[in-house]
Amino acid sequence: MPAMILAVTLLLGLFPLALAGIKLELTAMQLARLHSLGETVSPPTGYKLKTYSEGRYECLVLKSPILILESEYCAMTLG
Repeated sequence: MPAMILAVTLLLGLFPLALAGIKLELTAMQLARLHSLGETVSPPTGYKLKTYSEGRYECLVLKSPILILESEYCAMTLG
């Protein structure tokens, strides 16, 4: 029984980390799409953003300084 309680507690403790990762992925995807359309993008408060070009693709890397999470997305530029 104590092992089951410990396992459930660990799973519940990791749930916010999983949600933070999903939020980071969605934010990076939206920023990459806007950047490829020529819009000026800025990272959310507390995040670091790095952009670069790779051929016809505009790429960005979004990093969370608090957690060791990083997301990279590329989108093809129009035109």
